[in-house]
Amino acid sequence: MSATTETKAIPEPSKQKMSMSTVVLLSFAAGIGFGLFFGETLAWMSVIGDAFIKLLQMTIIPYIIVSLISSLGNLTYAQAKSLGVKVGKLMLIIWLFGLVVMYSIKYTFPEWEAGEFFSLTALDDPNSVNILDLYIPSNPFFSLSQSYIPAIVLFCVATGIALISLDDKESLMKPMQLLGASFNKVTQYIVKLMPIGIFAMTAATAGTMDFEEFQKLQVYFAAHVVMTIILTYWVLPAILATFTPFSYRDITGIAKDAMITAFAAGNIFIILPLLIERTKELFHKYDIGSEDTDDYANIIIPVVFSFPNLGKLLTIVFVLFAAWFSGSELDFFTYFPMAVNGLISLFGSVYLTIPMLLDSLELSSDLFQLYMVSSLFTSRFTSLLAAMNIFILAVGGTAMLAGIAKISMKRLMFYSALTPVIMGATLLGTGLLLDSIVNTEYKMDKVVAQMTTSTELPEQVISYQKAESQEKNELRDITAIKESGVLRVGYNPIQVPFSYFNESDQLVGFDIELMKRLALELDVDIEFVPYQIDTALNAINAGQFDIGVSGIQMTTLRLQHLAFTNPVLTLHYTLVVKDHRADEFQNNAELAKRKLKFASVGQYSITPYLINKYPNWQFDTIESDKTFFVDDGNTWDGLIISLEAGKTWTMLYPSYTTLYNREEIKSFPASYVVAMENPTLVNFMNSWLELQRSAGYVDTLYDYWILGQNAQPKKPRWSVIKDVLHWIE
Repeated sequence: MSATTETKAIPEPSKQKMSMSTVVLLSFAAGIGFGLFFGETLAWMSVIGDAFIKLLQMTIIPYIIVSLISSLGNLTYAQAKSLGVKVGKLMLIIWLFGLVVMYSIKYTFPEWEAGEFFSLTALDDPNSVNILDLYIPSNPFFSLSQSYIPAIVLFCVATGIALISLDDKESLMKPMQLLGASFNKVTQYIVKLMPIGIFAMTAATAGTMDFEEFQKLQVYFAAHVVMTIILTYWVLPAILATFTPFSYRDITGIAKDAMITAFAAGNIFIILPLLIERTKELFHKYDIGSEDTDDYANIIIPVVFSFPNLGKLLTIVFVLFAAWFSGSELDFFTYFPMAVNGLISLFGSVYLTIPMLLDSLELSSDLFQLYMVSSLFTSRFTSLLAAMNIFILAVGGTAMLAGIAKISMKRLMFYSALTPVIMGATLLGTGLLLDSIVNTEYKMDKVVAQMTTSTELPEQVISYQKAESQEKNELRDITAIKESGVLRVGYNPIQVPFSYFNESDQLVGFDIELMKRLALELDVDIEFVPYQIDTALNAINAGQFDIGVSGIQMTTLRLQHLAFTNPVLTLHYTLVVKDHRADEFQNNAELAKRKLKFASVGQYSITPYLINKYPNWQFDTIESDKTFFVDDGNTWDGLIISLEAGKTWTMLYPSYTTLYNREEIKSFPASYVVAMENPTLVNFMNSWLELQRSAGYVDTLYDYWILGQNAQPKKPRWSVIKDVLHWIE
């Protein structure tokens, strides 16, 4: 028998498969790259991202229902009470630390001069949060259909607690546990599609976000990111490490895939099952896991999800940014009550909370639009912090309920000593970085000075600015104006934003543009005749010009001497004062005792009311609003003006601010005037103005000159494929 030599094949070393978190991160990076390359052409991919999110959300509410009811039903009353007390204490500690730490980010903000156009939201009442509708499931099926998670959780908690005292509940518990396992299985299948969903979402976001918007918000982005990192990877793990046996590395590492998924998707709802599993895994890794700890994890995470977490509380950072952006100083004694109020309102929706907080600080609610833009970026970091917060509550709460929580004095001293050092160094570095890279040059005055027209008008509309009319002064109806070929318009040359000269020495403004429209439609030229406030009445009645404009207020006194058209705009009174004096005007009782001096262009209708309310105040008439600002506070304490115009002036002079009382805003009509003896021209102007309103042209001018829309024209979104390779237009 001959020996045969058998050669055994040497197995090739198996290739290590990439983890899901790695694949998700690569998809996230690829999405950013594709978005920058293809730009706005990838906007359609947001549909894929939305579809993926909906798939992930499909099983979450059913999972919460069966998980909460079955887990609570297996507890005793003592265990349920202990869960509420102990987890509640930990939640309060985390909220307190979070609010205090978040305030520190304001010290990284660079010096900044702020200014903004008038916003209609300044006149709106703040939205209120209806806690009852959100939290009490009067109709559980309605709450389910509306995805009111807090109400659903309350229903499940009540049902689960009721099951505690029932016998023969196993016939219900077993099917519910099986349903929970099946929902979890479905989620695992859907998670395999995550790289596709994450790629689509990030590509669409990176492709559509405007770079100018990103630049404007870079201070907020930096503050949000830094605060997320500090809270997620230091403060929260440090709190947990001081009273549990788990190491800092395990706390921050074991739920890494859940954190990355929350970050990449910008959604914590979809990772609740993952957080539950990682909480169980951490206890079993230390050989202290049991069925009880597993049940605690099943209960705690769905319950605490319904409470405000530090991710939601990061909206406080935006409010701090908004105060800085608006040029307002926010001290801690103002901040903390505001932040607590925000915490309570966050039981509802962040989309109601932010406008409410902005209003409480007398900041323009229009800043909420900045939040909406920034959330495309910050939602990732918000979700990361929220995920860690929920995970810490689950682990800490489970440890306390299982009786293994004990404060380690050694760890407590270590983290207490190291935290100020780490936070101080991080905040100092962030502040220095922002000072060096953020351009805080004030530009809003240039925006106003560079404004020209909201729409292009044909060249045949000719303006004879400051010209002397060659015609004999006479009162002319529309027929005479047409025959002469020239429309004469009287204007105040420094009445921002109605009539003023921009930096190119062009006469511009709301009224100027509307009058040019009138000249175009009459097919006549237009002559702009400057007037002075004290001679305007005689000038119009003497026929020096046909129509008087420049945001003229209709008053009882003026009605006796001039013919007014129907109101063109409704404006609102405000006081303009120096920024540093704004606090002086908050106490009405004190104001009534003080001798103050106020200026106004002409006699406003509100003046008698103010004289009666504040008898010690003195009121002076000035030639132009600009006179007040040029005076620089030497003569007058404040200026009475329309809120709409006041906002524009404070952009030109950013050391001033507008003050108004939402509870007591007084409005007044602004109209055009013609001579008292010229009723046919008044009738024509009323009908013509109604035509312009119906056509939407008055709204177009209002949006541009008053609200500032497109005052800074948007440039097409930059992308490699368009601006570098020039493959598309």
